[in-house]
Amino acid sequence: MSTIKKVIEVLASSDKSFEDALQRALTEASTTVKGIKSIYIKDQSCRVRDNKIVEYRITAKISFEVMHKWDPSGINTAPEELQQPTADDAPAGSIDGGGTPDYSHVEVKTEPDLPREVQPGGSATEPESGGGYSG
Repeated sequence: MSTIKKVIEVLASSDKSFEDALQRALTEASTTVKGIKSIYIKDQSCRVRDNKIVEYRITAKISFEVMHKWDPSGINTAPEELQQPTADDAPAGSIDGGGTPDYSHVEVKTEPDLPREVQPGGSATEPESGGGYSG
């Protein structure tokens, strides 16, 4: 079975060395990315002040293996107390609709809560009509 890898690009810097900047990039990325396989230095540069290097900068590409594939058979793998009941779990006749949600308990509003009369005419840019600029 082949594996899939992802690549992210990161920027890091250090006042000590390129190696330290590279290690900082790897350390920071590894806090959220697992399975890092390699790091490639795409670019490196320095910031200079008064003819002295004051900062080492790197641009690196970090590759890692994609850890999880979507498995449709694992959809209902939540802890038992969080799982939705299925037709197999319920007494006969208590769940129907073949998986369709039951919205019979939802109140549907057909009129607005606070109706207001609409006045014909007016302009979207006139302050009297509620429009215009506030300047």
